[in-house]
Amino acid sequence: MNYFTQNSIDFFNELEKNNSKEWFDENRKRFETSIRKPMLNLVEDVIKEMKKHDSEFDQDAKKCLGRINRDIRFSDDKTPYNTHFFANISKGTKENPIAGIAFRIGGQDFGIMSGYYQPSKEKHADIREKIIDNLPEFQLLKSDKAFVEKFDTIQGVAYKRIPPELQYTFEKEVLIANKQFYYVAEKDKKFVLSENLKEHIIPYWLAAKPLNDFFDLCLDGNRGNTRPYQNSSIRKASVL
Repeated sequence: MNYFTQNSIDFFNELEKNNSKEWFDENRKRFETSIRKPMLNLVEDVIKEMKKHDSEFDQDAKKCLGRINRDIRFSDDKTPYNTHFFANISKGTKENPIAGIAFRIGGQDFGIMSGYYQPSKEKHADIREKIIDNLPEFQLLKSDKAFVEKFDTIQGVAYKRIPPELQYTFEKEVLIANKQFYYVAEKDKKFVLSENLKEHIIPYWLAAKPLNDFFDLCLDGNRGNTRPYQNSSIRKASVL
């Protein structure tokens, strides 16, 4: 089945030129029928497929959907709406989410994402420690054929200054300097309009899963935080 149509893509192209409450109110029903409802159906179907491989995936599809409204409180750009719509399917809790798969539709592309885009300070420390203690395994996972074919590489902004205690690892693996550890595949209109889109998304999740599992398993082999922190206020990690 087709989830999205040319009307879905046209909606975002028109929104880019008419990003106002007046235009959106006139096209709200169109948004619901050509964007939100198909995305909800897609998320529900993707979750069903994910459960075949991992029984822990049992998310409420509605809670996986993003918002079309932009948060403009601290932005110089006051246009009220995003020119894409986003869904994020992940496990865990708000305090300790576990990376799954995310995807977005816009006027020009369809993106598939996974990994950690904004890990908390604690999660970032966990990831670094896991890489340091298991460097050969990490390097094998990031060079895995399926992962490279789907996502090419791990992305993320890197710190400019490398602490002395990380210098040795940095000489062997530059990604230890990353602030983020996420992966993105940009797809075209043909992909987003294809039949059985859910079946095209699942291979990307499966390709990302070994790295996600590596990041999300504790050093002692359990999921969650790798060690107790003195600060019990754990910030939410933004996952994909």
